[in-house]
Amino acid sequence: QQAGGFVVFLQEEGTSRCLPIVVGAAEAQAISMILSPLALGRPMTHDTIKNIIDSLRGEVRRVVVTKIENNTFYADIWIVSSMGDTFHLDARPSDAIALALKNGAQLCVARSVMDAAGVEMPGVQAEGEEGAAESSELQALNARLQKALEEENYEEAARIRDAIRKLRKDKPPQ
Repeated sequence: QQAGGFVVFLQEEGTSRCLPIVVGAAEAQAISMILSPLALGRPMTHDTIKNIIDSLRGEVRRVVVTKIENNTFYADIWIVSSMGDTFHLDARPSDAIALALKNGAQLCVARSVMDAAGVEMPGVQAEGEEGAAESSELQALNARLQKALEEENYEEAARIRDAIRKLRKDKPPQ
């Protein structure tokens, strides 16, 4: 928490450099709830957006923090439609980050933004590329598991659950 809001840190892969983005309390709570194992009884805004995209058989492919102007960050949400069309929507970074996390989508920061606003974080462990890949794979599997459960495809959910268990079992303790 910072004065006037909360801070989300996006860490650059393989380094201790992070991009700090100040977000409001509601946005911080939404992101925190996604990262928490607790389930809410009612959908939050990013859940509703995810449900709309899923109902239209679309897919959130990635989120990109694209620029910074006058200390304000901008982001794009890249979506692929069921017909294979790719388009992007302008979004606040906090909303885009929540949607990326909820969908297991790739979360990127433009090099120019990281170079302009990224900071070295002493004491932050640089995650190795292998660890980052495992983390990304685990996020993607969790998103697929959630979707399978929502669609009541329990056979697929069981296969995904087993893949998650195997990935966690193969990962050395930290």
